[in-house]
Amino acid sequence: MKVERDLVARVARLSALELGPEEEAALAEQLTRIVSHFEALRDIPDALLAEAADAPPSPLRADEAARGLSAGVALANAPESAHGHFVVPRVVSRD
Repeated sequence: MKVERDLVARVARLSALELGPEEEAALAEQLTRIVSHFEALRDIPDALLAEAADAPPSPLRADEAARGLSAGVALANAPESAHGHFVVPRVVSRD
């Protein structure tokens, strides 16, 4: 599968990245090589693959309710708050 520059440009725009035409072309080429490596893995016969061992279960801690901070204490440590909520800078814009 060939990754086209327009796909890279679209994903960059959605990710709020500013890429120049040279960077888009280089990324498209690099991503195409990466995808081709993964596509090559499909050609390996199943008989050559080692049997996958089951992973040991992950130890999980008990899900126990614990008392958290009160809203007043949490907001007292906030750099800025308003109307009982944290105030944070806007990170997403609709250009």
